[in-house]
Amino acid sequence: MRWYASAPARRTRQIVADALVLAWVIAWVLVGRWVFDLVMALATPAGPLRSAGTGLESRMTEIAGRVTQIPLVGDELDTPFAGAAGVGTDLVAAGDRLEAAVRTVAQVVSLLTAGTPILLVVLLWAVVRVSWMLRVRRMGRQLEDPRTQELLALRALVHQPPRRLQELHADPVAAWRSGEPSTVRALADLELAALGVRSRQ
Repeated sequence: MRWYASAPARRTRQIVADALVLAWVIAWVLVGRWVFDLVMALATPAGPLRSAGTGLESRMTEIAGRVTQIPLVGDELDTPFAGAAGVGTDLVAAGDRLEAAVRTVAQVVSLLTAGTPILLVVLLWAVVRVSWMLRVRRMGRQLEDPRTQELLALRALVHQPPRRLQELHADPVAAWRSGEPSTVRALADLELAALGVRSRQ
């Protein structure tokens, strides 16, 4: 399968188009990362929330451990401090849920922001490139086959401007009908050139 045209001008245009598509994809990937970071800024409170919860849980657990050492009332005083430690655990869990929720939103928003323009351009590029590759493949499989050259020459008579045809031969139709090899080859090359392909010399 041929990826690029043989003709320098068309090959250059194809390479430039590929480079532009690649630059487009990279640019939108960077935009997507920027959007992700922007949305993730909403999760900033999750850090202090987790830190506060961790500190509260650690402090209350430590106090609960100490009050149990108080004679007679130590076991009764342990319960409120243990409950307060549980609040700290809940704060840590809330911070985790907040960050997870914001991360999910950031991923969805960044994928939609970057993915939509990337998908549209890549699909358009793929359609144009694949259709060209298929046409070249159909027309160029047997370039040295005389019947293929005759068909290409006939396509040239149908598709090419009369002025270009007459530059090759004063009466290109008559030359094609007579099967004049040089004219048939020139007409076939003219049709191939329209696709950016060169016949094998």
